[in-house]
Amino acid sequence: MRQYQKGFSLIELVIVIVILGLLAATAIPRFLNVTEEAEDASVDGVSGGLATAVSFVRSQWEVDGRRNDNVVLDGARVQLDTRFGFPTGTGGNSATAMNVTRCSEVFNTVLQNAPRNVFASQDARKQRYVVSIQPNVGGDNSDGIGIDIDGNDVAGLDLCVYHLVESLVLTDGTGVPESAELTDGKGVTYSPGNGQVQSFIN
Repeated sequence: MRQYQKGFSLIELVIVIVILGLLAATAIPRFLNVTEEAEDASVDGVSGGLATAVSFVRSQWEVDGRRNDNVVLDGARVQLDTRFGFPTGTGGNSATAMNVTRCSEVFNTVLQNAPRNVFASQDARKQRYVVSIQPNVGGDNSDGIGIDIDGNDVAGLDLCVYHLVESLVLTDGTGVPESAELTDGKGVTYSPGNGQVQSFIN
């Protein structure tokens, strides 16, 4: 009896390779965008969580009768500016005298299980967010001017900035961000003068 060997012809193999090439060409760009979409979703999630926490602090301040310079929320004491009622961190309780330490403290105090963060001048390689400050731009129109609870204009409001580390360029060797301005990367801003929290994507 004669035995026949069966297998794929050269044409069939070429057709399969062409089909796999077409699938790869259309699928690879889609998978490359997944990382960017995940970063955007992470920033939006932190932004939403921070906005909610800030509104809880302000609500507790209203319930406590205003004018107090701190509230207790979930067992943590949160410092705030009595002119506005939004978290400021310790060391003066003023939305016009913020610094990186106080911005980091707000982030860590009001968020339950806050993402790991460091100052913009520190090694950020094993962190999720970099904290910096933009002075005098935290007002209602990014002009550094806000309105307090008595209706008075208050100038010199600062803006806390939280950059997603993955969206920044880090210096080789030190891990310090090359730049952490509002025009760099992705992140979240918080103004202790009006409680506004916004995400940004550059």
